[in-house]
Amino acid sequence: MSRFRLYPTPAQAEQMLTHCAHARYVWNLAVEQHAHWRRWRRSAPGFVEQCRQLTEARRENEWLAAGNADVQQQALKDFTHARNARFTSGFGEPTWRRKHVHEGFRVIGTDRVPEYDADGSPKLNAKTGKQVMGRSVVLRRLNRRWAQVKVPGCGWVRLRLSAGGKGAELPAAKTFRSPTATVSGTSRSRSSPSRSRRPARVR
Repeated sequence: MSRFRLYPTPAQAEQMLTHCAHARYVWNLAVEQHAHWRRWRRSAPGFVEQCRQLTEARRENEWLAAGNADVQQQALKDFTHARNARFTSGFGEPTWRRKHVHEGFRVIGTDRVPEYDADGSPKLNAKTGKQVMGRSVVLRRLNRRWAQVKVPGCGWVRLRLSAGGKGAELPAAKTFRSPTATVSGTSRSRSSPSRSRRPARVR
């Protein structure tokens, strides 16, 4: 597993922390909804209904509307995944996230790219016959030691590559996650703007 550190500008770091705040706020709303559920009540809203409610909330809440919708929807998707895995993950029910403790956000790739089968032939949709377009994090190399990743709302954020080995190559990332101040890659990727020195994992 490779690790890459992001080097955002002060303005970019501030925006990324705002992404963290929005993701934490949406996650905690989802936790609150499910905490109030009882067997004799209607079932708590699922992911689709929560996304609809998020759209309404963004219309009424300027602070939330100023944020990135993908970041906020992904927080709901991550909550749904965590709750569905509560019996097998070993972590139990999703819990509250606290400021300065659970800082992070995750974004599915910001670019649409064509997908290919293992033999190199285009991957086609069985119904339409058109090539399948997947999501990928947008990365570009600047030189031997530096590259950039495109973060929603922040533009291009620099990351440092390793001198050799897998860390010297651009990660083939589809998502990036932020647990403290970095990026990730190989099929999944992590990124974040916190003041911690710990790098994010790439997986």
